[in-house]
Amino acid sequence: MGAAHSSAPHPAKRRLWVILGVFAALLAVAAILVGLFWPRGGVTPAATEAARPTPSATVAPTTPTPTPGSSAAPGTPQPASCDDLYSPEMVAAFGSMVLNPAWLDDPELDMKIGEDDPVQQEVIETNDSLLCQWAMPEGPSGAGVSTTVVWVDAEDSATIQAHLVDRGDSCFEQQGGLRCTTESSNDEGYFGESHFLRDGIWVATEYSNAGPEGYTLDIVNNLWPPMAPGD
Repeated sequence: MGAAHSSAPHPAKRRLWVILGVFAALLAVAAILVGLFWPRGGVTPAATEAARPTPSATVAPTTPTPTPGSSAAPGTPQPASCDDLYSPEMVAAFGSMVLNPAWLDDPELDMKIGEDDPVQQEVIETNDSLLCQWAMPEGPSGAGVSTTVVWVDAEDSATIQAHLVDRGDSCFEQQGGLRCTTESSNDEGYFGESHFLRDGIWVATEYSNAGPEGYTLDIVNNLWPPMAPGD
């Protein structure tokens, strides 16, 4: 007898198995890839971050930078420049001297009032002030006048008044305020100080071999113009 032959699968069924085999292989590859790149839990960190809503940028509130306030009380005279302090007559009385010559900007010079007086210096440095200096235009000559107008409160005004009295200045009432003066002389000439305090203003003047008569009162009359008769 001859060998028995098994019947071959129908071609249609064979194609089906091939298709199913290919599909199964594709599923297996997909499963491997998922296992490699998709950790347990089902969500990647990147996906988690992407899923979270991105917070909107928030600008921290800005604290305004404090602006130093003026030490001048409301209503107190505040001249815009040194030119406002002097009458034309006083300017003429200085002759060849000029107001605030450029060479006085040298920081090594110490013509400013209070440079050698810690009490005066502290009050000047902690308040608003206007520095006005008269000198020869070409440079130091041993003569000059330096005035600092300082806007002070009641406490600083009292401090200066007490200091001037304690050091022996001659103090008296004048033009609605307190005037204090001191003067000395030596082989090089005369020098001194003149102070006037009134209504929140301290007019501090230091002079050496210069200063027309009535200098301080000219400043006072420009800060507080006298009332005309009938006003």
